[in-house]
Amino acid sequence: MRLLLALVPALLACAADAQWQNALAPSGKPGAPMTLASRGRARCSILLPASPTTQERKAAADLQQWLGEISRVALPIAGEGRPVRGKVISIGATALLAAQVAPKEDLADEGYGIAQRRGNLFLWGGRTRGVINAVYALLEEDLGCRWYTRESTRLPRMAELKVAPVARTYVPRLRLRDPFTFVSFDADWSLKNRTNAPSAPVPEEWGGRLDYGQLFVHTFHQLMPPDRYFAEHPEYYMQDADGKRNACQLCTTNPETIRLVTEAVLKAFRENPAMELASVFKMDGGGICRCPRCTELRTAEGADMACQLVMVNQVAEAVEKEFPRATIDTLAYLDTIGVPKTMRPRKNVAIRLCNDAVGSWVHPFTPAEKCDIGKLTRDWGAACGRIYIWDYNVNFSHYMAPMPNLDVTVDNIRFFVKHNAEGIMTQAGYQSPGAERDEMRSWVIGKIMWDPSRDLRKLVLDFDYGHYGKAAEPIAAYDALLRQAGIDHAAELESPSGGIRYRMDHPFLSEAFLKRADELFAQAEKLADDAVTLHRVERAKLPILYVKLSRGPAFVGDAYPDLLTRFERIARAAGVTHTWETAPNLDSQIAAWRKAWDERAK
Repeated sequence: MRLLLALVPALLACAADAQWQNALAPSGKPGAPMTLASRGRARCSILLPASPTTQERKAAADLQQWLGEISRVALPIAGEGRPVRGKVISIGATALLAAQVAPKEDLADEGYGIAQRRGNLFLWGGRTRGVINAVYALLEEDLGCRWYTRESTRLPRMAELKVAPVARTYVPRLRLRDPFTFVSFDADWSLKNRTNAPSAPVPEEWGGRLDYGQLFVHTFHQLMPPDRYFAEHPEYYMQDADGKRNACQLCTTNPETIRLVTEAVLKAFRENPAMELASVFKMDGGGICRCPRCTELRTAEGADMACQLVMVNQVAEAVEKEFPRATIDTLAYLDTIGVPKTMRPRKNVAIRLCNDAVGSWVHPFTPAEKCDIGKLTRDWGAACGRIYIWDYNVNFSHYMAPMPNLDVTVDNIRFFVKHNAEGIMTQAGYQSPGAERDEMRSWVIGKIMWDPSRDLRKLVLDFDYGHYGKAAEPIAAYDALLRQAGIDHAAELESPSGGIRYRMDHPFLSEAFLKRADELFAQAEKLADDAVTLHRVERAKLPILYVKLSRGPAFVGDAYPDLLTRFERIARAAGVTHTWETAPNLDSQIAAWRKAWDERAK
């Protein structure tokens, strides 16, 4: 009996590992098996060009590191021009690649290629992170390695390390791939998982990220500070309905305003060689200029975006002359959401279309295709070949709120890509760790952004069984439970009260749902046989604890103080600082919950 009990953890581990499946396995015919290491010895070398780039050096070093972790053997790295014995893994633009593969396909910035010739393996890629992407494609897709979170790594262990890679080239459809969660801003995680969020500071020597410098989104006051210009030149700024000048926004048709903004944008590009994009757009909160020029143009074009494009196109024209690869972006958002009748963005202008009041703010569980944003996406996609999407995927009043919208998020990514999206950002819990299923969502969404054809259900199971190990099955059951709750309550979720900021007493958060969730997490906690796995399980349960605490002492009963103590312990261990979109508020939220209990106990 003791022997059987001793074997239980190992059996559970084997069962969890057996149920894990590689959701990223490449399609196509595997190549000839290539032995990289066996019997404690390297059976090939990693080959670099004679004068490697910093990206090629990084790719070789990372490949050596992770193959060493898998096999406990360090493959030697050699440069061309030095004697190399046996077969090689060629990294980047080697002479051997040119001689044996001679690739001709343009892989742009981040595309990659994998090929075998004469017993050698070749990994190469585009101008920036392409060759590093080739290494991580081989590791993730062909060998099954995973970097689910910054701390969560899953690697196969092979005494005899063999690989039979599928020959392929791949160029991602999306230039911007930004899950926009706090946990996705880690540079190392971003590099491994092939996202390129502006907020994930991947070093330039590793290929960088999509870099806005300091000019991201609402930039009018950065470009023309009111305290510098408004007193002497109020005409540079918007005219309100009363005929008065207002510093809230710029007058975008004023020639002097356009000249000064152009100078400011050019200065920013000159001072930051890594900068690739600059936003030229209004301050948040709306407001339009009603001067005669702006009013006439707005009326003629039927859209306030026409006034914006007058400035943006002229800025973009000047920038193109000096920085031909740079992009100027501007938002289709609130007042500027509509497409002008005739005015069109220049070729180096990207339109960042926001799925706000026209979609997810009001209908967070409804696919974009069925909302007003659907028509706007089609219209903008037809008018401009460069669309960047700003989507919204979290309850901004309750970051931890259970949210059965992952299917909608993925459907939207595919829809936007179909209609000329060049970049997508899915704004979620960006201020702090701990938003609802943020680790799983970041990983899954990142994979879908890289390749929208990936299977969502398989990706979720890949994460659950890879990240939670022995505790995976009940966690996967919880994910299915939440998804089913969304299906069962589809009518109530079509236009929830409060929109994306729905309350914690919404019908889908029923007592039956919460009870079943408790049961599943209790099972997962019992199956977690080490402190790391237990913390992962408890972290995943934070949304359920949050809902109960938000419902108050009357809903929870006498267990409320213990529930609050547990929530605080887990949240602080996870590094949570925000429970909604505001300044750091965890301390004040816990204090408010504690006060609610104290008042009830009086």
